[in-house]
Amino acid sequence: MPRTSRPASDRSRVWGAALSLVALVSCGTAAEHPAVADGSTGDDGLGMTTGSGGSQTGGSGGAPPVAGHGGASSGDSGGATGQGGAAGGATGQGGAGGGTAGAAGVAPPTVDVSGRWGLFVFEDPAGVLLSQAADGTITGRGCSVGAPGVVPAQPENPDTFYGCAPLSGRVSGQEASFAFGTSFEYRAVVVVSADGQRMTGTLTTSSGPILYPLAWRRVAEDALWLDRGDFMRADPLADRYELTLIPEESVGTEFVAGTTYPIVYREHTIFGTLGCFWTDEISAVAAGSPLRVGPVPGTDPALPHSLSIDFDGAGFTGVTANTPSGGRYRFAVAKGMP
Repeated sequence: MPRTSRPASDRSRVWGAALSLVALVSCGTAAEHPAVADGSTGDDGLGMTTGSGGSQTGGSGGAPPVAGHGGASSGDSGGATGQGGAAGGATGQGGAGGGTAGAAGVAPPTVDVSGRWGLFVFEDPAGVLLSQAADGTITGRGCSVGAPGVVPAQPENPDTFYGCAPLSGRVSGQEASFAFGTSFEYRAVVVVSADGQRMTGTLTTSSGPILYPLAWRRVAEDALWLDRGDFMRADPLADRYELTLIPEESVGTEFVAGTTYPIVYREHTIFGTLGCFWTDEISAVAAGSPLRVGPVPGTDPALPHSLSIDFDGAGFTGVTANTPSGGRYRFAVAKGMP
């Protein structure tokens, strides 16, 4: 599908300056993601994004520019507050971004999401500062670059973060929805882990939904965003992989034979139909095969909370996924289309 270029805007013009302030979050450039230049889908072959116009600058956590994440110019989008705000989510509450959600069908919150969070793996190193009231109402602030709430290194220049706007939403039971937007809109509907340390779910942007699950983790008090550690470097295992279930070696019903489950491994992060995993949730390649991934706090019960990935010098050779229900699934692996 042909792609169109992202319109020139304040958002794109200040990317370089903003990312220099949060250098630890940037993991790619247009040169590393040829989909930006060659007009391909920009989703690493996952085939799970919509719309057009990916970022020209790379972004966060191993994710390439995502087709369907076309940035709007300042006149293109009214933002979260002008368009109804966060999706109602599974609980059926009203949109949260345009004001307090309706009370019908909203369960008392069983988790507290208050605090600073970073979104991964996505082209923007986005972050939010959430404040949750006793009735589950969420207020706060969201940014396209960085997690707001940290004291800026230069108090006289508080604009450490970029693309920030007020945020609102709601928690119902163990589910949450929230939204923010200025010239570009973010709307999240997530399931929160019981320990309140992880959120996983859907993200809808100004151009449409990102059609694979994305995750949020808490950001340290003194950090601008999530810590990438030492993994911003080339990795011989980096590639797109297509997984197919081996039924006779699997237990459970959450994955089925005859279906292809694509994943991407890049800069020591994993994302795709099996969920997202951050750098410090994956064992070091130098420790040898298999890569041990997780376990991470459970969110969506249909997604694995841990993986074991066999590999050799050419890439992944097999994947075992474990789900919170006790399912254990073995997958054959093939490299995705170049």
